[in-house]
Amino acid sequence: MPSRLTQVLVVAATLVNSILAGSSVNGMLVQRPAWQETGPLRWAAFSQHADLAAGLVLYPMEAITGTLLSIAVVVSFLRDRREPRSAAVPIYGAALMTIMVLLVTTQAAPIMLSVPTLGDDAAALQQAMDGFQFWGNIRGAFHILAFAANLWSLVLVMRSASGSPISLGSKP
Repeated sequence: MPSRLTQVLVVAATLVNSILAGSSVNGMLVQRPAWQETGPLRWAAFSQHADLAAGLVLYPMEAITGTLLSIAVVVSFLRDRREPRSAAVPIYGAALMTIMVLLVTTQAAPIMLSVPTLGDDAAALQQAMDGFQFWGNIRGAFHILAFAANLWSLVLVMRSASGSPISLGSKP
């Protein structure tokens, strides 16, 4: 039977990474296409009041928390040999995907941080917007993969904790 600590950490990592994955889906399918339509000047103005304001603290805090929780799951998993070994792949995968998010952010963040220096230069802002969206989509894919791996590990750990397979419906 898995340790209670691992269960709590898997739940916490799954919850935090679900927020990041949901935000990423919204960004990839709703926000970024809309910004391409409204243009770089409006994107830059919005970004300075959102991403470069409250987002400057919130977004890194969320990503770092998701990464630390996913790494903590790995450590707990390695320490407690009662954990189901079948959970190794999704547990390690979630941690790897969250680390990849941080690595990709090293490409996206400097672009966003340069926006205030570009003024009203529409061509430069378009280039910045395109670059940020490119890296943002890659980062979003890693967020979604991390959440999927967290969810997979959650199912395996909870199944092991209950001692029986998880059922989605009752049997007649």
